[in-house]
Amino acid sequence: MGVAAASLRRVVILAPMPHEMDAIVAAFGLQPAGDAEGSPHTGRVGGSAVEAWHIGMGPDLTRTALTRLFIEAEASGRPVDHVMNAGICGGLGPELPVGAVINPEFVIDHASGASYRHSPPGDVPRAGKLMTTERVILDPDLSREFLAQGCVAVDMESAAVAEVCEAHGCAWSVYRCIGDRWFDGLLDPRVLAIVNPDGSGDLDALAELLAAEPDIAGRLERLSVDTVLAARRAAEAARVGCLALDG
Repeated sequence: MGVAAASLRRVVILAPMPHEMDAIVAAFGLQPAGDAEGSPHTGRVGGSAVEAWHIGMGPDLTRTALTRLFIEAEASGRPVDHVMNAGICGGLGPELPVGAVINPEFVIDHASGASYRHSPPGDVPRAGKLMTTERVILDPDLSREFLAQGCVAVDMESAAVAEVCEAHGCAWSVYRCIGDRWFDGLLDPRVLAIVNPDGSGDLDALAELLAAEPDIAGRLERLSVDTVLAARRAAEAARVGCLALDG
C-alpha cells in the first residue's frame, strides 16, 4: 500500500448477499483486489479508501466476518475507521413502499434486546427503529408487534454490525432499502428454502420448485426485480454517506 493510500480513511462495506455486493461495487466504482475467492473489491471515494466484502447472511456470519476483520486490522497496523452495512430489508408497514431507503434512529437486536443508537455521517433525518432478527420473519403477529414497537423494517445483520463495531470502538452506519414487505405475500418457506447461507440461490432447488409449481414464477420475478432495485438504492445511499465522511 502506497503512502497516499495509507493516508486515506479506511471504510469497510459489508454485503450479506451477492446482488447487494454487485450493487455496492457498481455504486462505488470498485475493482477486485485479487483473484482469490472471497477477496474484497476496493477503490477510492473522496477521502476514503473503500473495501467491500461479501459476508453472507445473518448475525452469526456478520459477527464472525467483522471480528476477523478487526483482528487482521490490528495485526497489520491498518485500523478500520468506519464500517458500513448496505443492502435490503423487509418493510413492516404500508406507509413505506418497496424501494424506500430507511435511516433508523435505533438498531435493535431481537435476540438480546440490545439497542444501538444510529449516528450515520451526513444530515439525513433519522426515524424509527430497525429490528435485526436471527432469521427471516414470516410471522404476521410478530411483524405487527415489531411495528407497534416503532420498528419500520427488519434485517438480519445491522445489530451484529453495531455490536462488534462498538466493542472495538469503531464508527458504523447502516444503509437499508425495503425490498419486500411481509403482507405482500412474495416470501414464503418455499422461496426461503432455495436461498443459500451466503445469499446466493440454489439453482437446482429453484428448478425443482418451478417444475412443481410453475405459477410461482411471477412472484419470484417480481421479488427479484424489487430486491435488485432495493440493493442499488441502498448502495447509492451508502456512497452518499461515505462522501459525507469528508465533512
